[in-house]
Amino acid sequence: MILKSYIVEQNIEILKNYRATLIYGVNDGTKDHIKNLIKQQNNKCEILNYFEDEIIKSNLLYENISNQSLFSEKKIIFIQEASDKIFGQVEECLERENNSIEIYILANNLERKSKLRTLFEKNSKLAIFPCYEDNERTLISYTTKELKDFKGITGEIINLIINNSSMNRRVIKNEIEKIKNCFPENKVNKSEIIELLNIKSDSGFDEIRDKALMGEKSKINKLLSESEILNDEAFYYLNNLNYRIIRLQEIMRINEEKNNYEQTIENLRPPIFWKDKPIILQQLRKWNREKLGEILIKIGDTEVLMKKNSSLRNDIIVKDLIVKLTNEATSSS
Repeated sequence: MILKSYIVEQNIEILKNYRATLIYGVNDGTKDHIKNLIKQQNNKCEILNYFEDEIIKSNLLYENISNQSLFSEKKIIFIQEASDKIFGQVEECLERENNSIEIYILANNLERKSKLRTLFEKNSKLAIFPCYEDNERTLISYTTKELKDFKGITGEIINLIINNSSMNRRVIKNEIEKIKNCFPENKVNKSEIIELLNIKSDSGFDEIRDKALMGEKSKINKLLSESEILNDEAFYYLNNLNYRIIRLQEIMRINEEKNNYEQTIENLRPPIFWKDKPIILQQLRKWNREKLGEILIKIGDTEVLMKKNSSLRNDIIVKDLIVKLTNEATSSS
């Protein structure tokens, strides 16, 4: 029986209607979340965790199906990183009736012709559902639900948490745990969240970085005259630049086979925030990997210069680097 992951997340009890469940797909964060929900629901049961290699090398699965738990009335078995290699063992064990055992199989992406996938899709007594990559909507829903009991949580705070995680559910989960542990009274505000999660709210420099990489001289001149480049934040600015250029190089490397930047960006992991996609595309078309490598060297030289000369004005050095970067982008057109 094919289910939907978001329906399972909303009502984990639904899985009790099936003898076994196969959870597959690329979204490890969603799989982790559902596994934790299952554990919470069955906290009085004996819970066993195995990896596929352990199942292959022994009769652990068959032995657990055959034997009653010594510690509780019910036994929960998780099989991690599964594939068709254990199809035979799984099929054989599912043929044996044992209502005191629930099996949850977690796998990466499974092709349509996968034997495991076919077995679970065609049997009404078995459940199966894919965990696709999150998008902004699913992450907002997840984060909002996890923090629903907190006073002071706003849409802006939710977006800060998501954007600061590079849209990675596992990272978001860790950030939520920090919030729950540090604010036992369930009351927060924006400044506290920013400090706790070390969120950089300097979106102004992100705009400077992006306009420089696109070679927009007139806008850079205006931004540099209107924005405050802080001396104490100089190394953050360099790291910000460095990360973006390395990201662009990574996309270029992946794209060598496909030669389609739009498709490459859509398939990129971790994903690029949707608002950044058109900006990234412009920057990719402006540069090549060799030129970006030269810029990385300049950033490294700038960092060394600032560390060796504490008397220099780091804000002026950063502005000079931005101007040079903009000129490079213009000449690369």
